[in-house]
Amino acid sequence: MNVSRKAYRRFNLTFLAICLPGLLSAGLFNVAVDPYGVAYSPVRDNFNNLKIEKFNNVRLFKAVDVIRLRPKSILLGSSRTDIGLDPNHPAIANQNSYNLGLVGANMYEVRRYFEHALTNQPDIKTVVLGIDFFMFNEYIQNSPDFDEARLDQKTLTLRDSINVSFSMSALRTSLATVKSSAKSDAYYLYHPNGHRYVYGNKPDQPLKNKFRNMLTGFLRRNGYYAKHQISQKHLDALKAVVETCKERNIELKIFISPSHAAQFNAIKEAGLWSNFEDWKREIVKITPIWDFSSYNSITTEPISDGMKNYWDSSHYRKEVGDLVLNRLFQMQEEAIPNDFGVLLTTDTIEAHLKKVRTDQAAWEKNNPDVVKLVQDVKRNVDGER
Repeated sequence: MNVSRKAYRRFNLTFLAICLPGLLSAGLFNVAVDPYGVAYSPVRDNFNNLKIEKFNNVRLFKAVDVIRLRPKSILLGSSRTDIGLDPNHPAIANQNSYNLGLVGANMYEVRRYFEHALTNQPDIKTVVLGIDFFMFNEYIQNSPDFDEARLDQKTLTLRDSINVSFSMSALRTSLATVKSSAKSDAYYLYHPNGHRYVYGNKPDQPLKNKFRNMLTGFLRRNGYYAKHQISQKHLDALKAVVETCKERNIELKIFISPSHAAQFNAIKEAGLWSNFEDWKREIVKITPIWDFSSYNSITTEPISDGMKNYWDSSHYRKEVGDLVLNRLFQMQEEAIPNDFGVLLTTDTIEAHLKKVRTDQAAWEKNNPDVVKLVQDVKRNVDGER
């Protein structure tokens, strides 16, 4: 028995002597590279300046940023907010603003990140919330990187600390970050204020392909357009945000995102147009809202590689986001197209929905090539089933 215990002890000590230095070295390397941007290590050109994996870990680093920055103005919503709204806009720039948009978020996730921000900054002054049809789908699940345990905290959790320092995933991500930084090779990156941008400000493929790929994803997935039912849970999450802002005298601006007209036609091709209209009816029962999701001079921009308003069918550029914020805060109104943005209430909703139907019919008549693109995508998706 004594020999056995000594043998086990010797084995354990040898194992630690071999593994511990490597583990510590990997941990120090991960902290130095800081691929997720949560250790706030110094950023050095050609080493760790292009943190390409932040895009795939947005719920991690934005939760930590909120703890550190304690912003008084936050921009909430899906990836459309994430890439489209600039916290440096003059309406909110002096409020330590932060873009808290989350890629692929449902409304429950948005609510929880709003509450996390309040935990760390009880004196929030302004909230801008961009909402989207898919965010209220009964079938859209919380993202795999959503973790309740990291919310309503005032420091990085122990589990997250271990994962970003000592995991093999972190090491692979660090190596990818160093490689990307050395080669100056990146696509999606983030500013320190949480605003996503495209490195080099150029699409990585022809825009017609990006439109087709985005539309395919929305029409294929159940959490988006393949299967849809308005969720009371997500409506209640919106109501909770509205009520909390009223109770705390927080200025709240809510809008429906200005995706491209092709995106709205995909909703129609999916047989969900009545759902889309019913969703808007449910929203205005909760709060008045600015609607940019119509057929206007911005959303009907012709599809081409020289587009100025869109990255793809779903995501609008910062320039469009600036127009949205101008409209919401009544700034530089002379620069906003007259048909861009309509304030919806329970009194105006039906007339607006009727007008959108009329505008949609006119747009379809004048844009048969885009209509065909959407129909072809829908046909291909149906053929996969």
